Amino acid sequence: MNDRQGEPTVLKPFIPRGHPLAYLWVGVLIGAGAALLVAYPLILVINLIHDHLTFGVPFDLTHALSQGLKPRRWPYLIISGLGGALIGGALGRILQRIRENRLRLDNLHHEFEIQVTTLRHHYKNLALGIQGFANRIKRKMACLEEHFKACARQECLTYGQFYRDFDSLQQSVAVLEEASERLNHTLGQELLFLRALTSNNPALEPRDFYPFLQKCVQDLLALRFRDKDLRVDINGLPLGEVHESLILAFDPHIMEVILQNLLTNAMKNGNHIQIRVREGPPKVQVEVEDNGPGMDLKDLQRQLQAPGRPRDAESTHLGLKVSLHLLEKCQGRLLALCQPGKGATFIVEFPRLTVNQNISSQEEAQESKNLG
Repeated sequence: MNDRQGEPTVLKPFIPRGHPLAYLWVGVLIGAGAALLVAYPLILVINLIHDHLTFGVPFDLTHALSQGLKPRRWPYLIISGLGGALIGGALGRILQRIRENRLRLDNLHHEFEIQVTTLRHHYKNLALGIQGFANRIKRKMACLEEHFKACARQECLTYGQFYRDFDSLQQSVAVLEEASERLNHTLGQELLFLRALTSNNPALEPRDFYPFLQKCVQDLLALRFRDKDLRVDINGLPLGEVHESLILAFDPHIMEVILQNLLTNAMKNGNHIQIRVREGPPKVQVEVEDNGPGMDLKDLQRQLQAPGRPRDAESTHLGLKVSLHLLEKCQGRLLALCQPGKGATFIVEFPRLTVNQNISSQEEAQESKNLG
């Protein structure tokens, strides 16, 4: 990776744990204690009542309990304790799974709160911008109407005065069209994001990866970073000079979200983005390197493994969290190599599937679905 040193770190998503062994052993101890202190004496009492009613044995509770503690009854005592421990351990395991599911739901709730907060802020800015330019156009139209009325009274203005008004009006319309285009693009991206996030099985399609990668970069440059001077290279070549071909089977919706999340972070932080595609028989790696300020890798990993906070959407690295979640569906992973002040490199790694492998995997999935 150019002049960088060291091995990349595998980034891991937030996995709620909640001390699984504690639930198991607490359940075992409580189950064994309940069996020895409650269940076993209760069985002795029930046997005493049965013998008293059936055979007329004297109802001596103290004698019955003392007989139950003699060495010849210890096997029953041990069996009762083991049975209670097994039942308690099973209940502890169930409680552990319930808590893990609750933590997962809480984490998803936090993530969606972050997403909604970010969308609300972004759409509010777009709506205010569109409203502002619409009001400006209304004022220009009212001014032109006054000019036309003046012409009707044979007090026509000069060409230069009309030209300035029309030129200003055209600029406002152009900005309004750009804002509308950005809004449509953002809506499309969010629909794409929701489709990829809620899909359980990636819809793999054979595609040429390089044109797909170029389109992802060009969309971001045209719609989100038009006003920023950015240089993007792919395998050491400028963006428009890449003519390589690599046929892979991948889900275009999921892959677009993953790539655009990483590219967006890189374009925000730096002005020279280097993309490298490394292909091998078992896997494909896509490296996205920027010359930005970099970040502390330990702090990044800590934030990725913590639930998001809706009030601070930027610092939670929502795009990276979403990419990690989607890469898990593709049996891939995300690696990072970065230091403060030295830029950052993120590496997307996923299995290399050909067309035949894609067909066989889909057939296996369909067979398992039919059997289920």
